[in-house]
Amino acid sequence: MIGALRTRKNGSVAKAFRILDVLAANSREMTAKDVAQMVGSNLPTTHRFLVSLEAVGAVARTQQGKFQLGIKLSRLGSKVDDSKLLIEAVQPHLDALALECREVVYCAVRQGTGAITIAQAAPERSLLAGHPVGHILPIHCSAAGKMLLASLDSDRIERFLSALELTPHTKATITDRVALSEALVAIRKQGYAVDNQEYEEGVRSVALPIRNARGRAIAVIGLSAPALRLDDSLLEQARKSIATRTERIAHDLFTASRVFPTKARPRGTFPHLKRVNDFIFISGTSARRPDDTFEGVRSNPNGGVTIDIRKQTRAVFENIKDMLAGVGAGLEELVDVQAYLINMEDYSGFNEVYSEFFDFDGPTRTTVAVKELPHPHQALMVRAIAYSPHSHFEDPTD
Repeated sequence: MIGALRTRKNGSVAKAFRILDVLAANSREMTAKDVAQMVGSNLPTTHRFLVSLEAVGAVARTQQGKFQLGIKLSRLGSKVDDSKLLIEAVQPHLDALALECREVVYCAVRQGTGAITIAQAAPERSLLAGHPVGHILPIHCSAAGKMLLASLDSDRIERFLSALELTPHTKATITDRVALSEALVAIRKQGYAVDNQEYEEGVRSVALPIRNARGRAIAVIGLSAPALRLDDSLLEQARKSIATRTERIAHDLFTASRVFPTKARPRGTFPHLKRVNDFIFISGTSARRPDDTFEGVRSNPNGGVTIDIRKQTRAVFENIKDMLAGVGAGLEELVDVQAYLINMEDYSGFNEVYSEFFDFDGPTRTTVAVKELPHPHQALMVRAIAYSPHSHFEDPTD
């Protein structure tokens, strides 16, 4: 901590992030002059920073020469969001496995030439064998690493093996490339990897993949234990338990129905949305609140009500936005919208608010008038389909 306090801050890094904050806070593209005024810097300096950020993909320039956030930041952001989704999906299963097997269990993903642990669970027991979250396991001699490596395409495995330094960690570490290649073939065939004291003396591990909708390994679930305690019979039991859990995790991530407790409960036995691989199907959504009242409804002195279609439209798409965020997606991933209006006289008001959320690059849309909706205070219902292939849920590039 003392060392951190004494370390001088880098003013250039701080200025670069101020520029990124300004671009993020503005929905429109900005000129260098606009940015300079917002960050309180001179134009030449700001332009130099913008060009440097553009060179690394953090900033992009339009055909008109204006600046906006670049795609690299979007990709980084999606990785953070998807990592959170993955951890949330695996943690309950890790906890259950640790309780069942009474050993340390973990989830790891590939990071460069290693496997980094992103979640872990440990039982109440002495003499445990495991590594903390953030620990990087060597890819050539850990169960997690070998499983992730074996899951790559053959040509990528060859490129990895040709570039890897096969550092011996114990006398059991495989340091011959041909022998490791043969071991990876066997791992791919059997569907799991075992570390027989190859990374640490006295520790055995077993790891199985979590596969995405395309069958690619996006992560692994592993178990580590003292070798004297994890004999072949117990290792096989652990393998079977992990296999059951990885199937459930994959189902939760790629084929899952969701009912959101903070939203109005569905008026029947159906979910708010259902994810099936890369597609998300959203049930008919209204402006109904969790207490069964409706946004945009005002009581009149004569006992009737007035419904504000603009407020209801805005509430509907905010509800859809929130639900999509709950599965790591966004409104920009909608590909089709079907809108049902009670009164076509509300069409122009509906369109006015709709344009706040979408333009001509947005989803296809069908709008129809219907005779009746489930509640008299409901002027609008929208159902939608989103296409949301998670880039994170693919194996990272070399």
